Amino acid sequence: MITIKQVEAFYWTAKLGTVQRAASKLHVTQSAATKRLQELERIAALPLFDASGRKSALTPKGLELLGLCEEFLAATARLDEVKASAKHVARTLHIGITEMVALTWFPTLVRKLKSIYPQVTLQPDVDLSASLHDKVSDGRLDIAVIIEPFNDSTMASVRLGSAEFGWVAPPGTFDSEKVYSLEQLSALPLIQQDKGSGARILCDTQFAQAGIEPQRINGSNSLVTLAGLVEAGVGVSCIPLRLFNHEIREQRIQVVKTDPAAPSLTYYAVFLKQHQAALGYAVADMARQCCDFEAKNRQTRRQKAP
Repeated sequence: MITIKQVEAFYWTAKLGTVQRAASKLHVTQSAATKRLQELERIAALPLFDASGRKSALTPKGLELLGLCEEFLAATARLDEVKASAKHVARTLHIGITEMVALTWFPTLVRKLKSIYPQVTLQPDVDLSASLHDKVSDGRLDIAVIIEPFNDSTMASVRLGSAEFGWVAPPGTFDSEKVYSLEQLSALPLIQQDKGSGARILCDTQFAQAGIEPQRINGSNSLVTLAGLVEAGVGVSCIPLRLFNHEIREQRIQVVKTDPAAPSLTYYAVFLKQHQAALGYAVADMARQCCDFEAKNRQTRRQKAP
């Protein structure tokens, strides 16, 4: 008789590529995971993995069984939701968020989650969108909030909301009443996050479409640091305007009007379709309700030292 443990060992080995990664995901020893796979292969009466390659490539029989296991695990997750509400099940939810989310509405989501699921412990991971996507894909995160979901058929995505970004420069660099082209904007160095940033991807696309190759400075993955570098006169950057209202009002940085305008960023909650999808949709729905990038009461930076 096939057991859930055998199915889980097979599913995660197929998903993550090695028995070692599957064992780590399931919090068991590698030998225990291997034993479960061997038991499942004996029941199937045919090899499930092609041992000729470095990674655990599936045989035709393995591919057939993988589809059945995905359906089985999804049904099991739904049944668990019905049998025992997450309100009464102690577990850890690994959730990935970007810095923008952490600085705005994430505390609201935490309070909502704890009020509905008091036994759930949150373990947040703040990172760039591309990295968070990879962590969901390989099972290190249960759910993540990222910019513009990647084309991945294994993941479900729920649209949450958008945030207004804008170009900022050192005070007095540009005429606040004029509209500038991207070519004129690129007269100053462009301060950016790493390539895994959703904002950088969209901005790079705009410059590429305009046929412009600006001087780039990889300033920091921190939005707060980017604003600080702009204030210091290093160059221009694309940041969420509402988050830095205080600095703009004090004329420590200035907003630059451009044509085309800076891209607005849309955020999505993403999670694997076949792994605790019921909980993923529940958390995503709460995130959608809490998503508010217009929060006015966030203190993002320390006051300047006297």
